[in-house]
Amino acid sequence: MNKIIYFLAFLPIFTFSQNINHWETVVFDNDIWKYLEGTFEPDTNWRKLAFNDASWLQGQGGVGYGDGDDNTIINPVTSLYLRRQFTIIDTTEIAAAILHVDYDDAFVAYLNNVEIARANIGSFGDHPLYNQGSTSLHEAQMYQGGNPDQFLLNTQVLKDNILPGNNVLSVQVHNDNISSSDLTGRIFFSLGIGNNTTNYSPTP
Repeated sequence: MNKIIYFLAFLPIFTFSQNINHWETVVFDNDIWKYLEGTFEPDTNWRKLAFNDASWLQGQGGVGYGDGDDNTIINPVTSLYLRRQFTIIDTTEIAAAILHVDYDDAFVAYLNNVEIARANIGSFGDHPLYNQGSTSLHEAQMYQGGNPDQFLLNTQVLKDNILPGNNVLSVQVHNDNISSSDLTGRIFFSLGIGNNTTNYSPTP
């Protein structure tokens, strides 16, 4: 079975005040991502679109180790930093957005340096240190036939921060501790489009 089929049923769960014609996906878990193994604190600008990530490694997502669901296998670490640039054609067509994340054990996600979702680590608005562990264990779901967690973006935050042209989705994934047997970061970013134009990819 195609590994990215599992969250198809998630999209219709929400009801929106906005008029959504259809959904499209702009970031997939198996895209090519830039990544940094969290063995030290990254440059504080790493979440920004203008950050130069030329020195970072790159590989096909998901990125991680231990569960047999990783296209790019990394060394055991407490944290992993991920960046994926994408292009938006027309921001006025976007009525909503959903982030799907399959993670082990925690994450914080940013759109153009603004936090849009987190789970299992710290308080909203703080930037966990590279060696900070998760607040509790959370097992990845997709490799065992489950669904990734979903996070509906705040409409105003989406409107204020998504840009015409280039954008960057930045995600830090955190383990429970350095001795953990696995780490997973698999991320999808999908848009609710308010008309019948098609500029991106079908949802998986």
